[in-house]
This record gives sequence, structure tokens and C-alpha cells, in this order.
Amino acid sequence: MKLCSPTVVRCSKTRPFIAAKRFMSSTKLPQQFPFETSNGEHYWAQHPNAHYQKADADAFKGLTFAEQSKLPSLPVPDLKSTMAKYLHSIKPYCHNATEWENQSLLSKDFLENMGPVLQSRLETFAKDKRNWLSSFWDNQAYLQYNDPIIPYVSYFYVHDKLPTTHLQIERDPLLKSTAIISTVVKFIESLKREAIPAEIIKESPFCMNSFQLMFNTARIPGNPQDDRDTNIFYSIYENNFMVVAFRGQFYKLSTHSEDNVPLPLNAIWKQLYSIVNDSSAAPATQGIGSLTSLPRDQWRTAHAELIKDPSSRESLELIHRASFILCLDTQVKPITLEEKSRNAWHGDGINRFYDKSLQFFVTGNGSSSFLAEHSKMDGTPTLFLNTYVCQQMAKLNPEQFIKGTLSPSTAFESTTKPLPFLITPTIKSQIESAQNQFQVQINQHDLKVWHYNRYGKNFIKSHGMSPDAFIQQVIQLAIYKYLGRQLPTYEAASTRKYFKGRTEAGRSVSPASQAFVQSWDSPTKSTVEKIALLKLSAKEHSNYMKDAANGMAIDRHLFGLKNMLQPEDVKPELFKDPTFNYSSTWLVSTSQLSSEYFEGYGWSEVNDNGVGLAYMLNKDWLHINIVCKPEFSLFNVQKMHYYLSEAADEIADALIQVEKQAKL
Repeated sequence: MKLCSPTVVRCSKTRPFIAAKRFMSSTKLPQQFPFETSNGEHYWAQHPNAHYQKADADAFKGLTFAEQSKLPSLPVPDLKSTMAKYLHSIKPYCHNATEWENQSLLSKDFLENMGPVLQSRLETFAKDKRNWLSSFWDNQAYLQYNDPIIPYVSYFYVHDKLPTTHLQIERDPLLKSTAIISTVVKFIESLKREAIPAEIIKESPFCMNSFQLMFNTARIPGNPQDDRDTNIFYSIYENNFMVVAFRGQFYKLSTHSEDNVPLPLNAIWKQLYSIVNDSSAAPATQGIGSLTSLPRDQWRTAHAELIKDPSSRESLELIHRASFILCLDTQVKPITLEEKSRNAWHGDGINRFYDKSLQFFVTGNGSSSFLAEHSKMDGTPTLFLNTYVCQQMAKLNPEQFIKGTLSPSTAFESTTKPLPFLITPTIKSQIESAQNQFQVQINQHDLKVWHYNRYGKNFIKSHGMSPDAFIQQVIQLAIYKYLGRQLPTYEAASTRKYFKGRTEAGRSVSPASQAFVQSWDSPTKSTVEKIALLKLSAKEHSNYMKDAANGMAIDRHLFGLKNMLQPEDVKPELFKDPTFNYSSTWLVSTSQLSSEYFEGYGWSEVNDNGVGLAYMLNKDWLHINIVCKPEFSLFNVQKMHYYLSEAADEIADALIQVEKQAKL
């Protein structure tokens, strides 16, 4: 994900309300209710959530959000501590004593002058907020970001194949889609009952806010004159349907009966069958979803034109209200890991609606995957959802599932028709422009998957290292082997132990990592010494990531301080310093989300000059999705793949050698 430049944002509380209301088509407008967890967001409904929870009080568990009120507020780090960590982190970028002395003087000047002023403002700003970062981050990192969200913002998972016992389900796209839809509906029903317990990690409850913001929602463009998007949320209890995308058309698919009971498998399958055999779809309407691939300012203009027509406005509203989207990509049959990753990441740019928070995909050979719009959700909640979906599908009794899905039934009549959109000449031109721009963006990107089967977490742990810290050392060594130097490297750390916590930046380059990579090929260092430096670097990385998870790293703090600048302030020299800015120019962007049920995970590079490395750490294998723009960057995905293998092999060989020596 690319980050826009941090600037102070002052958003009117009424703007999301106005932006949402302007395209609502109902004559009887629903009301706007605040979420019960006081997260600052609102949802549209005829009745508040409590109305439905009380009506089904016997089934309601109240577990999912039970810990929200007890979560601590996001802290503001100590300024001196942040600057000390900052200076430590930039040592590898200082080539001599003079450069280091200059950096120390800049830090000292900041600490003695403008730093305390900005710190005091930030502490005052944070006093009445449970998460002082939230509005700054949501707006500046996402909702004000203008580049297309595909390929630059959303992230994907590729589901692993089902067991061979489930081969008929795995290979049939309608059976696979029925399994996914019915399983996601079970998850939604658990959310309605709040039966999913709050996550507890190392005795600390984690914020479940994103679980409120996953379903029945979408990112929506603002007015053409706006510089930001917004999000809209609808009642999870009142909108018991989802949307299927097929050949660029969108279809409403009911998931519940009129009395709000989940439909049987056959009723889901029958609607899917009706969709793929629909002969009424007008080709002229194909491609509305392409508009969501535009740069956001262009999409706002196209959106304003599109909603002039009542039927188009109603269709958009229905897509936004839907629980989620499933895209049937029956025309493609991806085989390789790269083909599967590309279909999940961006697809054809037509049979998609990228503004939707949750999109599942099923291809012609049954391969399934998922894409998340990032503006209100980070990876761990969607990881939880997709792991659940894959687990439950693997547990299905294939014979019973297929019989229940294909058995004739007259209990539910399917009448599926594509949602109507009026395609004016202006809209047609905007769709063509969107599709052309999409192809240009996608063609600029290379993607290769490093799937490493020699070892995984079990091997790493047996040598006394954190798997996450270990793979960061593999990455650092591979980069050094490739380029002969280290580059600013970002790793996402979750701050969900705090209310509305999202992420903090981990800095993978450190003096310890510098010593490790520079010594690795040294003929004067023994293998024992090299492994000692590896483990020291891994330990320092783990310690920094712990600080980050505790809200005590440096990048979000510095981001907050920048947001405290007033127009009349003189910008601190530190903020103008090339080394300061280079150290947070994420030329290597990394993040881990792991599941034994996935065979792919990824997103784009953060910086055009850099590379994106999304990785999974599984019991017996490692996996990195490598993405870059070769025309603009320092990187070639083939060479990066080679150096990752070389680094991983050499480190393993050295660990085994040292272990054998220790046993002699």
C-alpha cells in the first residue's frame, strides 16, 4: 500500500452522513445509529442492532465485543525515547562519523526546540480520544489516497485446495461457490449472535472493531470536489443477501428466507445456476465494476454521473448494502501460484467491485481466493474469516454436502436478473478509460511467488529464533546479496491490543542487521560467529516489533507529531532532512499473515522504486509473494527469488553445521 504525505486533516462529522444520504434511493430513509462499541462509526438501519438482539435474546451471546470497553487507549510515546530509537535505526544509513554527528545534532535541535511543542500538542489532542491516531491514519493513508486501490491498496489471499476427498466440490465452481457462501453466512450468523469470542493473545484481549466493519459495507467516493472517500455501513441484521459478479454483471443473491432463516444449500446453488445460465444480461452494462479501478478523483466524477439515474443509484446502493460479493470467474482456470495470485489480486478489472470490503473469487477450475478493501480493515480479522471458511469447507462431508446441494427442491424459487445500470455515452467513455488505465497499471507490475519447501517454522524454532524475525533476516541478507546494501524496510505490526488499534511500522534495518549481512560472506568470520550475529539481529528485530505492538515504535509517533504542525509553524529541520525522510521511504515493504489453509497472500509494493514482499510462515514451508514495477524500481522479481533461495539455503546450512559442531 502506498502512503500519501501526512497533512493535517479537519473533517466535518456530517460529511460521511451527507455523502451516504445523497445516493440513497429509498423513499423511507433508514436512520443512522452509532455502533454500540463507541468506535465513532455509524450504520444505516430501520432499527438499531439492539432491537434484533433483544428479539433473539436466548441466542444472543454478547461475547464478540465484550472486551471493547476495557481495552486501553493508544498511548503517546515519550519523545526522548522515540528520538533515541530513531537515531539507532538510522545508523546503517550514516556512512561516516560526520554524517552521524549531523544526525545527532538534528535530533538534539528537535528535542530542544520544536519537538516538545509538537509533543505537548499531541498529548493535548490525545487526552479525550481512545485512539489519537485513528482519524489521521484512516484519512491520510486510505480515504484521501488518490491512486487506484487496485493494485495499490487492497490485499489478497489464495485458498489452498480442498482435500482429495472433496475433489468434486473443489473442481465444480458452483459447488465451491455454494460452500463458500453458506460458510460465510454461518460466520455472519455467529456475528449477529456475537458468539465469536474476543481474541485473546498472551492474556491481552485484542480489539474486535474490524469485525463490526466487515460485512454490509463499502468504501464510497465523495463528491467530485472532495479530496477524500468515505465508508458506509448497513445493518448486518436487515440485509440478508449478497451479490454475485458474473461476466461483468451484478446479481442479488438471497442468503436467507423471508423470516431471516439461512437458506438451504440447494436454494443457494439454484440461484448461482440461474445466474450462470442467465440469457437476459445486456452486454452494454458490462464493466460498471471497472469504474472502481479508477484513480479516486476520476471515480468520484464518474460516480456523480452514474447516480443521476435512479436505477443505477439503486443498484449501487444494493451492492453497498450486500453482505459481501462473490465473483464467478468461470472463464479463467489458474494453475500456477502466480496465476492464482494475479487473479485474486486484480483479476480482469471487469468482473469486480473493488470498493466492496469483502470479495471472494471462484474460477472455472474451482480455485478460490479473496480480496479485501483496506480502508477500515487490516489483515488479522480477514485472516480469521478466511481461515474459518477454509477450515469449515475441509470439514464438510462431501457426500452429504453434494446431496443437499443438488437435491431437487421447490421450496425456493430463483428469479435472478442483473442489476440495472444506465450506460450513457459519458459513462461508456469512463468505463473504457478505466479499463485502459487498469491494463496500463497491471502491465507495469511483475509478480513471482517464492514458495520454499526446505523448511518452515518448526525448523526455525528448533534453532531458538522467532520465525518472523528469522525470515526478516533472510530478506535482509537476500537484499544485501542482490544490491550490496540495505534499504529501508517496513514490517507491519498489529496494535490491536489497543482500542481501534491498527498497525505500527517495524523497522527491519538495524545496526545488528547491518553487522549480520556485512559479515556473512566474510572469509575472516567463522560460521559460529556468523550465526551469533544472525541471532543477535533476529533478537533485536523481535524486541523492536514488541515495542511496535505496544504502540512504542517511532513512525506513527512521528506521523502524529507532523500532524500537529500549524500553518504558521516553521517546519523543523529534522523533518526536511534527507536521511530522516529516506529512512521511512519503504523501498522494501513486508508483512506476515499466515494460514495453513492458504497458498497465497499479497499486495503491491509501497514505493515505485521498491519491492513488496508479503510472506507466510507455515510449519514446514515459507512463502513470499514478490511484486515490483521493474521499469521504475531497483528490482527484478526473478533475481529477488534467486537471492531469497540462496540466503535461506546458506543460513540453514550454517545453522545445521553449527549444531553438528556443538554435538561433537
